[in-house]
Amino acid sequence: MTQIAFQVDTSRVLEILSKQIYDSPYAMARENVQNAYDAVLMRANREQKSPSEYQIVITAQSDQIEISDQGIGMTEEVLRENFWRAGSSGKNNDAARAAGVIGTFGIGAMANFGVCDRLQIDTRAIDQARGIRTFALKNQLSIGQDCISLENIDSSIEVGTKLTAQISPASPINVQALRNYLAPFVRFLTVPVLLNGELLSQQDVRSAVGIGANWRVLDTKQLNAERFAFEACVLADGNQVAVIVDKLVIDGKASPGGAWLRNGAGQVMGLRSRFGLAPIPLPSHYQLGGFADLPFLLPTAGREALTRESIQEATQLISPIEFALTEALKDTDLADTLQSFQQYVLQIGRIEWADRVSVQLNPGDQRMELGKLRDNHPGVELHWYTGTDADQINAFASEDSPLIRVSQTNPRREVQQRYLRDVLRLPEVPNDVSILETYAPRDLSFDEVTLILAIARVLRVDYLIDDIDIQWVKLSHGVPMLTDMTAEKLTLKISRTWSAVQAVIQVIASTPEVADGMTRDFVRVHIYERIKAFVPSSQRAGLDALQKTLARRRELYRLEVDDKGELEPLLAEYLAGHVQFTEVLNAAARVSAGHTQRVSSDAVGTVENTLNDVVNAAVQPQAVRVISAPEPGSPILRTDTELRERLLTTGREIPQLNNHRVFLALSDRLFQLEKEFFTFPHSTQVAWAGRRIVFLFGLSHSAENLYYDIELRGARSAGAAGGTPLITTTIVTKNRIFVPIPAALVECFTVATDPIEFYVRFDRLLHK
Repeated sequence: MTQIAFQVDTSRVLEILSKQIYDSPYAMARENVQNAYDAVLMRANREQKSPSEYQIVITAQSDQIEISDQGIGMTEEVLRENFWRAGSSGKNNDAARAAGVIGTFGIGAMANFGVCDRLQIDTRAIDQARGIRTFALKNQLSIGQDCISLENIDSSIEVGTKLTAQISPASPINVQALRNYLAPFVRFLTVPVLLNGELLSQQDVRSAVGIGANWRVLDTKQLNAERFAFEACVLADGNQVAVIVDKLVIDGKASPGGAWLRNGAGQVMGLRSRFGLAPIPLPSHYQLGGFADLPFLLPTAGREALTRESIQEATQLISPIEFALTEALKDTDLADTLQSFQQYVLQIGRIEWADRVSVQLNPGDQRMELGKLRDNHPGVELHWYTGTDADQINAFASEDSPLIRVSQTNPRREVQQRYLRDVLRLPEVPNDVSILETYAPRDLSFDEVTLILAIARVLRVDYLIDDIDIQWVKLSHGVPMLTDMTAEKLTLKISRTWSAVQAVIQVIASTPEVADGMTRDFVRVHIYERIKAFVPSSQRAGLDALQKTLARRRELYRLEVDDKGELEPLLAEYLAGHVQFTEVLNAAARVSAGHTQRVSSDAVGTVENTLNDVVNAAVQPQAVRVISAPEPGSPILRTDTELRERLLTTGREIPQLNNHRVFLALSDRLFQLEKEFFTFPHSTQVAWAGRRIVFLFGLSHSAENLYYDIELRGARSAGAAGGTPLITTTIVTKNRIFVPIPAALVECFTVATDPIEFYVRFDRLLHK
């Protein structure tokens, strides 16, 4: 039988051992820095010193790299059996493991020849009197042949190892790139690592992950997971949370290592003895990122990843960490702001931990923590609603029994629903509200009728709703009021037991002179939100809609306290069921009609004579402005000046008065009631058609407007419909309020032989 010799292509074997594993001078440098670090750890452990007392020095240029360490050094035996021998490692022993070394593969010197042509080692072992120098050339390497030089050198060499590698011209070193590559691996080593004089190590891992000194500690817990026990400290700063793992115990033995994790910090980088290895793909609800220094982490042969087994072991730590983190957060306001907290309590079924998650309450937009709903509403029948239908919300929401509005987005929505249903056991809103009883007029008290009449009057005057019906009813589920709009008729069904209503009735009964103000406040606070969809809006329809509404009514509806006696017989008829509510309301309207304003020639003056200081005030020359939309402006205040004139004119353009030539005094009654309104910055608009001229003034700081409605008498007319915003030029004196008249309307207020006479009506109204 013929035999064939086993042949090995040395260059190809070296390529497989080296270039396929460490394919750049940077990876080669990292491997040798790690070996240097292992040597330092072994020496520090043997001498019982801190690794920070030793150092590693790297000197690099494009064609050469030198790595020197003050580690344990190598004997001739270690050089022969481990360093120059692929597949053998001198670190698989108790002493090395006790020191916390990283390398265990035994690739040895062979890996360097993927990128270097010559490799030299000068070393002296800790217990040796002399040093050793050994080197090899890549092109002379041959398996099984004596191709590596080894010699003793002078005993003056320090304990440690210096590796010098001549880099192949095909793989030159970029020193800055080398620095950037090595830094993440060595940044947290306590050993000083210097590259061309720059310190790359000894950085603080806590600071690197973004956990500052000002972070507050929420809790510290002792945790267990499989074969591990450790301490977890939970910290927070704003919406950021972190966990620091310390005092690690593995299989009952204290072990070096720990973890520094913060939400939103990216991936978790695995460390071993503070040396960077590779990312750990850990599943985390809180998206914890940072660094985990764990002694069982093992890199794959290429150092680009960790072994599956070590990743699985690291994963065992995450569940107890996140459980402890969640338990610490449940009693803080972060429970309400962190979606990750809410997702986790849902997953682990600890919905009772959601006490601090807030929920919206209607009416209004107040928020309250779920855990406080019972305490803050004792004895109240609370309901919760998952939808957005405005009618349902308005039906069930009241000051006495607020409606709990469930969020429309998860995980908050699911947390709120489960807490309300499973922990508080509150009912969801029913599909319909039942009217249990409708009260006839004969069942009502005089004060109850007075209140609904006052409510209807406010809705007509302030909110421009003309056709109104109000009924007293008893409603199911504690609902305070139902609203309905059919063919422009607004119907309010008000619960007779509504506490807000009862409070107003008591005030009306005891102090009737404040009834008007109380009713306005009641409508604004309790009713407006439920009917605002039916209120004509100046923003939606503009002044044209307002003009149409005012044209339908020729009186300003206002029932004064002093007018109550005139209505008493009719109210008695209503209470007896003999007349309809509309008849009572119309009668109230007739009680308080508008008033007439007259302007005669002796009440006309010139601006120059009456307001000389305004006319002569210094102003910067500027072009005449034209505005296309209302904008607020400050009034001209001359509250120490008293004028008898009611119409001020000028024959010239005066910049201080925005070139307006005619100013009309508003009625004395408006001055008495609304003077304060005009002292604030406000906008001015005017609309006209035929005999009607309507001024609309809007406060800049409030949702209130004030309208001033003029109805011309006799042959005077404003002409075709028109309108314009004005640059606000309101003049407020001690006894008058003057507003500018648009040029198109000046003829309407020109006084000749006969006085001008016109009806005026005014009031405030809200807008949204």
